[in-house]
Amino acid sequence: MTTLRANRHYWLPVPNEGTSAGTRHAFRGPRWEGQRQERAVCGKEVGMAQPSEMDWILFPTCADCFGVLKGEG
Repeated sequence: MTTLRANRHYWLPVPNEGTSAGTRHAFRGPRWEGQRQERAVCGKEVGMAQPSEMDWILFPTCADCFGVLKGEG
């Protein structure tokens, strides 16, 4: 396995529990494969679901996930 492949990640909008807001978190791996729950790069354990197009547009990027990935780059 190449280093590039080992460091793959994907982003997924995740709704905040009990609200209509959410955050785009990063996750390790090549893509979301329907898991109901996963640990984000920032360390948060979050529930996952199929996002809508509006989720991608409205939910901000998790600054902690971004910071971790930027530090690995």
